[in-house]
Amino acid sequence: MNCRQRALAALDHKEPDRVPLDFGGRHTTLHRYAHRALMQHLGLTGPEPPLRSYHTYLVEPDRQLLQRFERVSALFFPRPPSDYVFAIDPATNSYVDEWGTTYSMPPDGYYYDVCAVPLADVETEEDLGRYRWPNPTDPARIAGLQGEVKAAHEAGEKVLMMCSATPGLWELSWYLFGFEQAYVNLAANQPLVEAFTERLLEWQMAYWDMVLGVVGAYLDLVQIGEDLGGQSGPLMSPNTFRRIYKPRLRRLVDAIKQKTRARVYLHSCGSIYWAIPDLIECGIQVLNPVQVNAAEMDSARLKREFGRDLTFWGGGCDPVVLQTGTPRDVVEEVKRRVHDLAPGGGFVFGSVHNIQANVPPENIVAMFDAALEFGGYPTAV
Repeated sequence: MNCRQRALAALDHKEPDRVPLDFGGRHTTLHRYAHRALMQHLGLTGPEPPLRSYHTYLVEPDRQLLQRFERVSALFFPRPPSDYVFAIDPATNSYVDEWGTTYSMPPDGYYYDVCAVPLADVETEEDLGRYRWPNPTDPARIAGLQGEVKAAHEAGEKVLMMCSATPGLWELSWYLFGFEQAYVNLAANQPLVEAFTERLLEWQMAYWDMVLGVVGAYLDLVQIGEDLGGQSGPLMSPNTFRRIYKPRLRRLVDAIKQKTRARVYLHSCGSIYWAIPDLIECGIQVLNPVQVNAAEMDSARLKREFGRDLTFWGGGCDPVVLQTGTPRDVVEEVKRRVHDLAPGGGFVFGSVHNIQANVPPENIVAMFDAALEFGGYPTAV
């Protein structure tokens, strides 16, 4: 089996020859510093890889690493709109994104952190009406996309994933209002929350209508995001999610599925056990990152209760073990997750979220090598 065949079997809840691996995928790639250390550890040389995200300092891995480790996905991202030019201000080491949010990396920092937001002073729907939204259907966003996706489809080597242009309906509010103000609005200004969320839903639906009209026939996965959990529990009350966000998430997924047969892949961090039945009702078919070290996210329980409805993408190793454990600890952790999640298919192995800056390179090697060694079907761990 090649990567694509292996991943499609898993997505169909069938057992391929072995568990598919996704090193360097949508939410399974590396921080630039971790990438640099891994290259050195393996005795590889090459130029600094391109950054996939300045905000999180994540890279598109070097081809030599993609040959050493398996990546089953081919990723496609929207281009910037025609009226936006990315630029780092060297005086402040900062940049402004297309939404008007400013990010800055402090000296010796690991990320470009949000430091100024465009909607901080917005209090009413009238105020919101004065905000200049980016154009979701700017043709520049899909320039050259159809040819690239079609060529990858014809090559038949990877499963093809088209990525969202924005964070989720709730998550983007952090970046535009600020994290604290987003919560104040949720508690005390629900008319503004409803107006903003509805407007963003319309934006996302317009974006996906344009993109899927061009490449929907070739895709295997459509990626969206909505961070709903922290380490110990929900980021909002379940009732609030079900009243404001769930109906709109369902509308978004329904609109996507009207344009493509691709499965809908949702990235949602943290402790989200409470939300998974809702996500399934919304039409989510693939769940990432499967944060197994968060509250109520036991991998065996997740598989037992939701394994018929979801493919788990990620979940391969507790990130605390990956960063602080020994290679032997990592191997034992991988064996546990393969044991819990692999039977019957419905599992694509990857790191729990992106591999962070200080993860020892020997542990990264141990994680993916263990997945290869112990991930064969029928599983024996």
